[in-house]
Amino acid sequence: MAAAGEVGQDADLFQTVQAVTLDLCPALGISIPVGKDSMSMSSRWTQNGNHFSVSSPMSLIITAFAPVADVRRSVTPVLETTQESVLLLIDLARGKNRLGGSALAQVFGQIGNEVPDLDHPEDLRAFFAATRELLAHKLALAYHDRSDGGLVVALVEMAFASRCSLEIDIGNTDDVLAMLFSEEPGAVIQVSKKEVERVQGIFEKAGIGAWVRPVGSVIDGSDHIRIVGNDTVLLEASRAGLHQAWSELTSRMQGLRDNPECTVQEVGRLKDLSDPGLSATLTFDPAHNPATRAILGGQRPRLAVLREQGVNGHMEMAAAFDRAGFAAVDVTMSDLEDGRHHLKNFQGLVACGG
Repeated sequence: MAAAGEVGQDADLFQTVQAVTLDLCPALGISIPVGKDSMSMSSRWTQNGNHFSVSSPMSLIITAFAPVADVRRSVTPVLETTQESVLLLIDLARGKNRLGGSALAQVFGQIGNEVPDLDHPEDLRAFFAATRELLAHKLALAYHDRSDGGLVVALVEMAFASRCSLEIDIGNTDDVLAMLFSEEPGAVIQVSKKEVERVQGIFEKAGIGAWVRPVGSVIDGSDHIRIVGNDTVLLEASRAGLHQAWSELTSRMQGLRDNPECTVQEVGRLKDLSDPGLSATLTFDPAHNPATRAILGGQRPRLAVLREQGVNGHMEMAAAFDRAGFAAVDVTMSDLEDGRHHLKNFQGLVACGG
């Protein structure tokens, strides 16, 4: 996205395309198959005889995709609290902590001079390969990126998602704020305490072991976040209190959009230490395929898959339900209107997006 023709924008656009296509993509061994651009990110108008103009800053958005062989091997920011574990920081900036353009700079009304960058693309490739190996051997318990808010934001968001406490030690550093809030490339992963050496060995083999180090541990059944750095307690606060502060903007927006009373109740529940948050309690064995009996016995539940103008992906959706043990039936609105199909004869209806 760029405001073509505006001062400096064309040169910035050229440098961005050059950096991505000639430097970054070849180093990562990937390609960008298609692009969508807007070259008119500026506007001019006249009001009361005065001329005004505004130009949006140039921005680059990249959407990545890759094949996933087994979705059951994926991990989320939700921490495992039933076993002793260690939180590891994988620092893909090799110790740099640039604050330009960060959320911390924005809080202080600043922009900053140096912005985070991927100075060593080979480290990102090594990181990707190492994390694939961790997932293959089920060594990664949880994962969160640090590039949207910084290390401390990644850590507390993991605690919020898991309703648990954290003991964090960032070690000795010349700049505490930069260490906590720089949005450099990197991630936090949770691994079992007994597997730390094995995990470290995988990163060593990938060539980035020097930039992997423990930063904390998870504590279940309490309500605090404690951060230590340079042998000094930097922060000691209620996890629920921080969660409420983190949710304040969202709750205000939700209060305008939804029932305000429900919004107040939802935020209030964050202080309920017995509330596990978003969690699942399975009443079945996930290793057992419940569709097997239906497929073999011929008792497939009938499912209406809506096909209409503007609907996308209905064929793929029908195929997915068919594999799950349903009998997917193509249904249009005219089918229902003319009586060729009746929804009462189906056990479910699915409408895809479009």
